Amino acid sequence: MFDERSRYAGQPTRERSTPAGRRVVHVLPRLAPPPDAIQHGARHLVTDSDRLDGLAFRHLGTPEAWWMIADANRAMHPAEVLATTGAEIAIPLPAVPGARR
Repeated sequence: MFDERSRYAGQPTRERSTPAGRRVVHVLPRLAPPPDAIQHGARHLVTDSDRLDGLAFRHLGTPEAWWMIADANRAMHPAEVLATTGAEIAIPLPAVPGARR
């Protein structure tokens, strides 16, 4: 259903049928992993020109991995990660394709 790099890859799904008989599949809510389950690969000092997708590309190889940086920093909203210039943030190790995080 999702690309292997998606934060929803491997998430359980549920299915139901509408009264008209149409099949609807939805993904169950995703819970961020606990902090000790994420291996950090680097630290980064936030600058005012940083973008989360740019950091993901530089450190993780794809801009679509921004959510891994958000998870590593326990951010409920992606903007929280880069909100404070000069703050040190965690950069996780890249995920192995097919592995669950």
